[in-house]
Amino acid sequence: MYRYWLNSPSRMKWVKRKHGKGCLFCKIAKGDKKTRAEILYKDKKFMVIMNIFPYNTGHLQVSPVKHVTALEGLDDKDVSAMFVLVKKCVKVLKRVLKPMGFNIGINQGGDIAGASVQHLHIHIVPRFKRDLGFIDIIGGTKVLPEPVDKTYKRLKKYVKMLE
Repeated sequence: MYRYWLNSPSRMKWVKRKHGKGCLFCKIAKGDKKTRAEILYKDKKFMVIMNIFPYNTGHLQVSPVKHVTALEGLDDKDVSAMFVLVKKCVKVLKRVLKPMGFNIGINQGGDIAGASVQHLHIHIVPRFKRDLGFIDIIGGTKVLPEPVDKTYKRLKKYVKMLE
């Protein structure tokens, strides 16, 4: 349990967002202008977006364009294609950010599994040698070394690697 909390007004936008009707990822896939998104790549079946409230610098999410809530909602060919895209994302992140490792995972099963968005997606979280510093350990607060939009611009230059 954290001993201290650091206020992050931008995170409060996520917490207090109006859920409205429809799925967040479906809105992103459809290009809804009212929904903030940093889309790195999108084709007919999948998209790669940056998490705008990242666990770490370069946190990406790979998701089907169509609304699917679980892996079993995809056929084997699409599951394979999705994981090939994850692999390509890892290559881009390695080239641009040079992380030491990754956490790659799926939260499937709604809130009970930690899924705040009910649309299948794979998290790709780069890990760095200096992930934890004084404020992370003592203060229980995550500090990102650069803004999401700057990381997005750096990664966007390598979008061809995702095709």
